[in-house]
Parts: sequence; structure tokens; C-alpha cells
Amino acid sequence: MHMFFRIRIAILSTLLALLNHSAVNSQAREKVDSLLASLTDDKLTKNERAICLRHLAFYHPELDSSLYFAKRSLVMAKAARNPILEAEAYEEISHIQHEFGNNTASLKASLSALDIYETAGLEDRQAASYTQLATNYMSNEDYNLAIDYLEKAKEVYHRLNIIENELFTLLNLGEAHRLAGNFKIAEFSFRQVLQMNGPIRNAIAEAYSLGNLGMTLFAQNKIDSAEKNLNKALKILTPEDDTYSVSIYLNTLGEIYSKNGLYAAAEEKMLNAIHMAKREGLKEQIRDFSSGLSAFYHKREQFQKAYHYQKLYQTYNDSLLNKANIQKIEQLKADYEINKRESEIGLLQTITNKQEKWVTLLIVSIVIILFVLYLLFQTNRIVQKANKRLSVQKETIRKSEQEKILLLQELNHRVKNNLQMISSLLNLQSRELTGGHVKEAITAGRNRVDALSLVHRKLYQVDLETRVCLKEYMQELVLGLFHAYNARFEPTFKIPAISVGIDQAIPLALLMNEMIVNALKYAYVNTNQPELIIRIEESNSLLNIQVVDNGIGFTTKETDKENSFGIKLINSLVTQLKGNIQKMTTAGTHWNINIKTAYNS
Repeated sequence: MHMFFRIRIAILSTLLALLNHSAVNSQAREKVDSLLASLTDDKLTKNERAICLRHLAFYHPELDSSLYFAKRSLVMAKAARNPILEAEAYEEISHIQHEFGNNTASLKASLSALDIYETAGLEDRQAASYTQLATNYMSNEDYNLAIDYLEKAKEVYHRLNIIENELFTLLNLGEAHRLAGNFKIAEFSFRQVLQMNGPIRNAIAEAYSLGNLGMTLFAQNKIDSAEKNLNKALKILTPEDDTYSVSIYLNTLGEIYSKNGLYAAAEEKMLNAIHMAKREGLKEQIRDFSSGLSAFYHKREQFQKAYHYQKLYQTYNDSLLNKANIQKIEQLKADYEINKRESEIGLLQTITNKQEKWVTLLIVSIVIILFVLYLLFQTNRIVQKANKRLSVQKETIRKSEQEKILLLQELNHRVKNNLQMISSLLNLQSRELTGGHVKEAITAGRNRVDALSLVHRKLYQVDLETRVCLKEYMQELVLGLFHAYNARFEPTFKIPAISVGIDQAIPLALLMNEMIVNALKYAYVNTNQPELIIRIEESNSLLNIQVVDNGIGFTTKETDKENSFGIKLINSLVTQLKGNIQKMTTAGTHWNINIKTAYNS
């Protein structure tokens, strides 16, 4: 899915060939297998290997694996000393980081690619980098800068007569103006795209132009024209399986129907939109659609549904918030401009230094006696040899560190894949079993394996870091269990920015897995408004973990069970973490655990 979305927002010349390729997603796995087989050929040059790794990053259906291969492509391109391949690897990294939501990392990679293309004088590649930079600024709602970069890209494509690139750049320019509130300019841009597209007959360009024009007309209260254009866009895009755009256009249609008083039709469109967004994991769209549904149900006085979608909005809004991004992006922009000027100054300084060196040598050759010159020459040779040895040592250390990074990432990557394979095998086995206790035990084992897999997936997305962000990890682990057990309510997280080492992360993952699964399976019998609170605090080298539910609690008989595997596992894991655990007396179940944060095995 991420490849099609990439085409939606970044019109790069290397991607345009895929716009009419409807089978790209279905063929991705076959392409990946072919490329992996090619990498085993020892006769591949460094250039060929860098290209192969970049293609792997592009075609791989999993974003984390795509980023892994893109970074390896960059390392190989640098080893081959091929700046163009480096720039292409930076472009791929930028696309993937943007889809991860890491706009700062995406912007940094795009600026690195742009710097190389400017040095090489490749105007069409510079235009593609301008477009990707505009995409980053649009994601951070800095629409004026996005418009500036898109205007630069459009001017280049127009001058080079690359019509299709110019067409899609104009489409993105219209979208930037729409988001900035410049509706008249946006409307003009979309109509210009439709006119330019007449001879080309690009269905994707037509669909996006119609859909975005419909949204622009709706913003100007031109309801009938807006509805007509949106329906035309949906007719084209629905067979293309473009969930991102289809969901947005459906939601806008729902708003139009709501404004016209067609509440049943409006509800149907808006619910279809959010269900599509959930199915594809489009977090930003889930957040926006939830806000609209909450307002819709509140206006209809269906307060329970309004409250449900308000909570869903809050959950996704919190996870997407990143206040530091804008400052980092501005700093990167300033660094880029400063670096360009320093390079120019450095070149002039180098020329000046060379001239001064020749003059100094001439004067010294006249003034200083031959014996002193000989001593200086010998001293210079000694220094050069020492510097050369130091350079060799530094390069050896750098290569060693890079190999460590790659080996550690590869190890975590393989461990994650092996754990996922075990999880899949357990899942297949559970489907063939009919005995309730046996099937339940295998499912529990699969959950434990998934918890371990998540730890290693978090680890190989970084370099040599062996620590895991507790808040991000716990949220993903718990929400995954809620999804697996089809829980109908949202957990409450109270976790600060704490990280733990892998030696604590693995037993802690299994411990939380046991407690959450126990609550989801047994706690909420006949509980009308179930709640689950996960609270973690760090103080005085101690990590305090509390898991609280408002369920039926433990009966005396269950409390006295000493042979329960789950209870034994919980106690064993707490002992391994050198901590203590209490089951506090409350209306439900309240686990209170203390472990030492400085624990190392």
C-alpha cells in the first residue's frame, strides 16, 4: 500500500512509470523474491548491489524492511563512491521515513539528495527533490513553503518539457493551495490539470483533480458541483483500490449529505470512510474522520456514539502529535543553507591557502639553510606517516562500527522474522485443534511469542541502540492484544518517556502480556463499562508498574491457586526482574509491581 500512497503525494520521475501499472502490489512479493536471489550472486559489483538493494526497498511490502534495505543501499553506494546512487538511496529513505511519519528524518534525506543533484547539475532530479520537500512541509502544515518548492518544481518540468511530471506537480500545487485556504487558486489549478490531461488521458490525474476540486468547491459552499465531481472521482478510483483517497472523498460526501439534511446517507458514507481507514491503518484519517463523526452524532443527540468517536479521536490525535518537528525542520533548513555557503567559502579559502603556501615555501627556500630544510622535510615525513596511520586506524574503526550496526540490525531482523514464523505456525496449529484448553494454551503461547517479536522489531529499526521506548512499546503491545481479543473499549495509558534495556524489556513484555490477557479473558464478565489502566512511574532507581481493572476480581479460590501456570509465570518473571509484586485489594484486580531500573543480567 505504501508505494501507491507515495505516488499520490510525491511525483518523482522514477515512480511515474508505475502510475498505469495496476498489478504492482500483486507482483511486489514476486519481485522481492527475485531481487533477494540476485543479491546472492558474488559477481555483483558494488554499484549493482546498491541498485538491487534500493529496488528491494521500493518493492518490499513491509515498511520496516524497506527502510532496512534502503539504508543498506546507501552504505553500498558510499562504498562504491557513486554520488548519484547515494542520492537515489537518500530519496528512497525520504519516502519511507515520510510514510513512517518521521518528517524530520525524511526532510534530512531529501536535502542530502538535493545537495548531490545540485552539485551534479541534474535539474529533473532537483525538481523531484523539491516535490518531496514540499510533501514534508505539507505534512507539517507549512503550506507556504510547500507552495514555493512546488512552484520551483513546476518551472523546471515546464522548461524541460516533461509534461506528465508538470501535470502532477500542478495537481499537488492545487492541493497545497486548498489546504492553505486559497480556494480560488486551488480551483483554478485543478481545472488547469483537467485541461492539460485531456490529450494525455491519465485516469489517476483525472480522478485526483476531480476529487480535490470537489473538496475545494465544497469549501466554497458550491454543494451540487462538489457532489458531482466527488462521485466522478470515486467512480474512477474505487476499482484502483486507492483506499487513502477513496476514504477522504467518501467522508467529504458524507459531510455534504449531512449539510443537505440527508442524515442516513451521510452516516453511511462517513462510516464507510472510517472503516476503510481502520482496515488500512491510516492513522491520520482515523483521527480526522472520528472528529467528524463525533460532531455528527452530537448534533443528532446520539451522545453515546459521539462520546465513542471523541475518545477514538483523542487516542489517535495523541499518538500523532509531535510538537518538536517544526523546530527540527527549520533547523535542518538553516543548516542546509549554511552548509552551501560554507562550501563556497571553503573553496575560496583552499585556493588562498595554496597560494600562501607557495609564497611561504619560496621565502623559506631562500632564507633557511639547507640543513634546516632537511630537518623540516624529515619532520614533515614523520608527521605525514603518523597522520596516515591515524587515518587508516580511524577508517578501520569506522568500518568496524558500521559492520556492527549492520550485523546487529540483521540479527534483530532475523530474530523478529523467526519469531513471526513461530507465531504463524502456532496460529495454524490452533486452527486444527478442537480441544478448548489445548487451543487456548497454544493461543497464549503465540501471544508470548508476538510480545518477544515486537521487542526485536523495535530494536532493528535503530542503529546500535539496545534500549526500547517503554511508552511506545507498551501501547503497541496492549493495543495489539485488545485487537486480538476483540475488546470493545480503549485502555488508559499513563506512561512517561522511559526506556529500558533489552534484558528488562523481554521479561517485562511477557509479564505485561500475561496480566493483560488474564484481564481480557476473565475480568469483565457482566461488566457494563470495562476499564483497564496501565500506569508506569520511575523514581529512585525503581520502576513502579500498576495494572488496574474494574472487573470481577480474583475469588478466594483463584487466589489460592499455586499451580496456575499464568500465576507461576508472572511470579517467575518478577523474580527474574529482581522485583516484587502485590495484588492489592480493590473492586477489581490491581497489580502493583516494583523492579530496579539499574538491573542488568
